[in-house]
Amino acid sequence: MRLSSILLLLTIFTGTLQSQTKNPFSIVRTDSVPSDVIEEETPQVEESTKLEGENPFDVSHIPIRKNQYKEIERLAISNRGVEETISLSYLPLWMIILSMCLLVLILFSKRDHLATLIRSISNNNFMKMTNYGENGGRTIPYIVGYLIFLINIALFIYLYVTKQFDYNPDFFFVLVLLGTTVVFLGKHLVNLFFSWIFHMDRELRLYDFTIISFYNILGLFFLVLNILIVFGRNSWLKPLVVVGVLMFIIFLLSRYYKGLRIGQGQLNRHFIHFFLYFCAFEFSPWVIVYTVVKGFFEL
Repeated sequence: MRLSSILLLLTIFTGTLQSQTKNPFSIVRTDSVPSDVIEEETPQVEESTKLEGENPFDVSHIPIRKNQYKEIERLAISNRGVEETISLSYLPLWMIILSMCLLVLILFSKRDHLATLIRSISNNNFMKMTNYGENGGRTIPYIVGYLIFLINIALFIYLYVTKQFDYNPDFFFVLVLLGTTVVFLGKHLVNLFFSWIFHMDRELRLYDFTIISFYNILGLFFLVLNILIVFGRNSWLKPLVVVGVLMFIIFLLSRYYKGLRIGQGQLNRHFIHFFLYFCAFEFSPWVIVYTVVKGFFEL
């Protein structure tokens, strides 16, 4: 009897277990979200902003955006360019060194050369005395001082054009130096020609010496400006150029005034000749230079 009851119970439980297809302890929620919706709402991971080739284990404590990498590379390139401009192969550096060596030669030959120049341009009688004593500017200090002026006025133009307009073709400094030499030395050839035509050798020789004296002082002034441009900041370029141009104009007008004082006696007798000379050989060259330079800067 007991055995029959046990067999009956086992038969009932076996049928029940076979009909149960799900876990009876699993909890079914009616508000559960499907798995495909969950995958769609998963936030996208931002792309890595690391550059290729970087060490993946390096930790940067400063966050860098993607658009900052190009800026950082550009700054690095510009810094390398600044370092290269002061290298030993930098042409303006060697021109400054050459000018300093020539200045040492002047001071070795005549220690009070600068004081003599300043006193000459401020006193007409002392200018005449110095003219006779220095053989019209044909001594070593005046010739070397004139050479310093030619080198540094050419270097001044070269630095401005190359830095401001990034224009530096082959042999550009040599061309600028040749151009300035022709312009300034051509003035003395014109004076020599007119002294032979109008028999004013004494006046024009003194005027030539006045020009040489003014350019000796301007050579030292432009040497200082070039040193500041080469070793100074890029923001100094335009103010220094403006100062250089203003000083050159002031010295040029002062030289014209000295020339009128020297030729005052001849001016009253040959006014038409002086007027033609001034328009043709003093005023028109600077108008031509201004026109050429203005056209070049407008390109």
